[in-house]
Amino acid sequence: MITRTNHQPYVEAVAAAVGDAGLSVLLAWPTGQPPAVRTAVITLAPPESGPYADEEEDLELVWDEAYGWKAVLPAEAGTVDWFMGEALVPAPARVARWIDMVLAHPGLTPSQEDGPSRLPENDDDAFEARLSAYAASV
Repeated sequence: MITRTNHQPYVEAVAAAVGDAGLSVLLAWPTGQPPAVRTAVITLAPPESGPYADEEEDLELVWDEAYGWKAVLPAEAGTVDWFMGEALVPAPARVARWIDMVLAHPGLTPSQEDGPSRLPENDDDAFEARLSAYAASV
C-alpha cells in the first residue's frame, strides 16, 4: 500500500494560476482527505465580461481524483458540469487557461465527457508522484 499524498499544495497552485490569469478566486479548499476520495473546490467570482459576467452566483471549479477538473456553471435548468477531460493532475497554468477560455468562449471549449477516470481506492504510484511534485515545491 502506498502513501496517499495531500492534494492541498496542488489545489493551491491551481488557485494561484487561476488568479494570475485574471480571474477572481474567492476561496480554494481541498476536501476529502485520504483515505476518502480527494476532492477540491475553487470558488470564482463571475468574470467582468463574457457570457457569465452577469451571474449573481459564484462559479465553481471542482477537482476530484477520479475525473479531474470540471467547471460547475449556471444553466437554464440549474447548473451544468463542464469537464476539462484531460490528465487528472494537469499543470496549474493549463487549468487556468482552460477555465478562462470556458468562461470567455464556452462554444470553443466543449465539455469532455469521456475524460480521464481512475478508481481512487487503487494504488497509483504515477498519480501520487504528480501530486507529490506540488507538495515538494512549497
